[in-house]
Amino acid sequence: MPKVVDHEGRRAELAVALWRVALRDGFDAVTVRSVAEESAWSAGALRHYFPDKTGMVLFAIDFVVESVRQRIGDANATAGSLSRQLVQAHLEQLLPLDDERRLESEVWFALVALAHRDPAAAQRRAEVDELVRGAVESAVAALAELGALGSERERGAETARLHALLDGMVVQLLARPTRLSPQQARDILGLHLAELCA
Repeated sequence: MPKVVDHEGRRAELAVALWRVALRDGFDAVTVRSVAEESAWSAGALRHYFPDKTGMVLFAIDFVVESVRQRIGDANATAGSLSRQLVQAHLEQLLPLDDERRLESEVWFALVALAHRDPAAAQRRAEVDELVRGAVESAVAALAELGALGSERERGAETARLHALLDGMVVQLLARPTRLSPQQARDILGLHLAELCA
């Protein structure tokens, strides 16, 4: 009788190994070889699931997207009624304010780099960018419910501005952590939202 292989279970096992390597050594250290060593699998067996680093990055970005969705849902569930603080908690899930979110942002930058030469990565990059844009749009819609941003034109302009602010803070938090700390990023975002709601 042929052996039944739990492919989803194996992919989950490899995902854990991938994230262990990334958390310990940074996402640049994630290769087919390093993940194979971490999981005690052969590189050949691992390539059955992830043929190359692009495959691993796409898998990692799917993991990140699900993680961010879960965190946003948890933040919304625990924050109570609609408020500026709830909007801020929602948006903070998109910033690298701790080790987990820092790694997620590194995965995003790896995807951006791969998107220049790989069509599948380019499509996934566009999908993730739309997901972020949607999160910002929902935050702006909540601000409008709180009495800020009266016109549709104001909401459109603020969506673009807030998206750019978040992207800029992601870059600075990763590239220049001595210049912008997580608490400073929270303060900047809080001040921006307070000014909109004033």
